[in-house]
Amino acid sequence: MITKELTYKKAFEIKSNTLKEKTARRNMLLNAAYATNPRLADIDVELSQIGAQLAIASLSGNSEKVAVLRKNSVALSKEKRAILKKEAVPEIEYDCPICNDSGYVGGKICDCVKKIAARVIVDELKTQMPLDDCTFEGFDLNYYSKDGENARKRMTAILKLCKEYVNSFNPQNSQNLLFMGAPGLGKTHLTLAIVSGVVDKGFIPFYGPAENLFTLISNERFTGENKGSYQSMLSCDLLVIDDLGTEYSNEFSKSMLYNLINSRLLSKKPTIINTNLTMKEIADRYGERIASRLIGGYNANKFIGVDVRQQKFLEENRGI
Repeated sequence: MITKELTYKKAFEIKSNTLKEKTARRNMLLNAAYATNPRLADIDVELSQIGAQLAIASLSGNSEKVAVLRKNSVALSKEKRAILKKEAVPEIEYDCPICNDSGYVGGKICDCVKKIAARVIVDELKTQMPLDDCTFEGFDLNYYSKDGENARKRMTAILKLCKEYVNSFNPQNSQNLLFMGAPGLGKTHLTLAIVSGVVDKGFIPFYGPAENLFTLISNERFTGENKGSYQSMLSCDLLVIDDLGTEYSNEFSKSMLYNLINSRLLSKKPTIINTNLTMKEIADRYGERIASRLIGGYNANKFIGVDVRQQKFLEENRGI
């Protein structure tokens, strides 16, 4: 379980460690240069003295002396750079010239950190799911032609919706999506494609099968494990509940599901839910309150067609 906070903490650690390694390498070369070039230490002393003299001259208003001191400082700095260049001591090359690898620009997290965070979350998600296999490009609409033109049209429209969802994603106002339909029709595939796209844009989702998510919440509540998981589900950029209806259902899980759905609706944070259940089955299983929230607050999309997994299995095993 990796939360948004932990993701950014790890991203900053990666950023910091990379800068430390670069600084250490340069300091090693710098120390060697100082050992063979006493002039470098002399220049540092002279620059320090000029700095003190500049402060006094500036306070006294002696502009002519300030100009001379600054000219001398520039000359000494140029001499020092020339010696370091001769000794092959390079300046640190920052991965991000915008923040100089500090991770912040104007008090805000730099985009370079967001990109690292995206890689962190992708690596974590790949341990849980086949993220590389579930792309928009890999969603083959040809499998939906076998159930008539209507199925292909419907699934073409849903694929377009998912792509547009990623392109315009905003954790403050993107709509909630409800994917419904029989097993094997690509609900999880497109859900994971959305997750990948959202992560690529620097946002941090919280994804999991319903069974896993409610287990996390239950363990946090009753055993103290997985602290922060429930809050992360409430506050993440995008919450994704996969395979709703496959989890063990009890009053606690129903209550937590309602709280997640209702709280994120109130805070206008987007959620994606996919399920094999019909709306009537959702109402029967979870109650009218949850069904009502889904009907009123989610863009529901019914997946139709012939089980794609079965089609692929038959293709792979034809002639056996």
